[in-house]
Amino acid sequence: MDPAGAAPLADILIRYPAIGVLALVGVLGLRDGRGSRTVMLAAITCFSCAAVLLTSAPPSLHMPFPLHVALRLIDTTAIPLAWWLGLALFDDDFRPGWPEWGGMLLMVGLLAVWRMGSLGLTGFMPGWLDPAIDILSFAMIGHVIWAAFAGRAEDLVERRRRVRFWFALAIAGGTLLTVLTDNTFRGPDSDTADLVLASVIGALTAWGALWLLRLEPLQLRFEQPVEAAPAAPSVDPRDAAAYRRLLQLMETERAYLEPGLTIGGLAGKVGVPEHQLRALINGALGHRNFSSFLNGYRIAHAKAELSDPGKARIPILTIALDSGFSSLAPFNRAFRAAEGVTPSEFRAARLAET
Repeated sequence: MDPAGAAPLADILIRYPAIGVLALVGVLGLRDGRGSRTVMLAAITCFSCAAVLLTSAPPSLHMPFPLHVALRLIDTTAIPLAWWLGLALFDDDFRPGWPEWGGMLLMVGLLAVWRMGSLGLTGFMPGWLDPAIDILSFAMIGHVIWAAFAGRAEDLVERRRRVRFWFALAIAGGTLLTVLTDNTFRGPDSDTADLVLASVIGALTAWGALWLLRLEPLQLRFEQPVEAAPAAPSVDPRDAAAYRRLLQLMETERAYLEPGLTIGGLAGKVGVPEHQLRALINGALGHRNFSSFLNGYRIAHAKAELSDPGKARIPILTIALDSGFSSLAPFNRAFRAAEGVTPSEFRAARLAET
């Protein structure tokens, strides 16, 4: 084989299967993910990453120029969408706010300027553009890695806890390898940089496909799989004593009022290993996050305090601290998320009723 053709052939063998898998997962996500914000976000991210692979192919494999330009603009969303997806995977309550939308618009804007300049459509390519894109990319990926590790201590879903480390490692390794290769080979050997980018995305795509896709043997027999009813939260008989002790601590002794209570600290009070308490709270009570478990009790306590006319002049900060929250800001966020109104609005409405 001609050595000059080796890189393009290797590129084709890696790039286009990855594009096909990304497109397949994206279509399945759109078909099956209605009602799930995370699934729809994953589907859109797949399409954006497929655009990255199509537009970063060697020049001989490029699409017609107008389509290539359109895809180059679409793929500007790949990194910020991957950022959002990483945050959504590890936070059940994730909703893009102003920081996330601001980061998205900034990255898309910077990349759009770079794309137009690199395609010869404009002459505007300032020297600060490349470093700005690199810094913002590392900031987004770094935020995902931080979120993967920061939320691990409170995660009650054991499978997701195990995935956090490998997810962070894969994202960090893939990003670092891509950036280093791009900076090393982009000028003298862009085929190598393109091949590494395709390999990284291809490897992550294969991992994601093996995780998400499952072949159902009954489909090949033209039978519909029997959908099991959602399992109701239940207590393993072996955990009955621990469960009773947990309820006593939370409902009678009000352990949730202790500021800074951790799952390790609560496990010590219950008298069981931490991993056993995680499984108990998740399986028996249905909570996926330790903070949501605690906040359910804390918000209920705060609501009772705010509804008491005899405590109408007690500052909300005092009630927040007395309910187990460390400060006013997390109390306000948790209260508004649970009740749809601020503590002040809730108190005013309840006192008006009495």
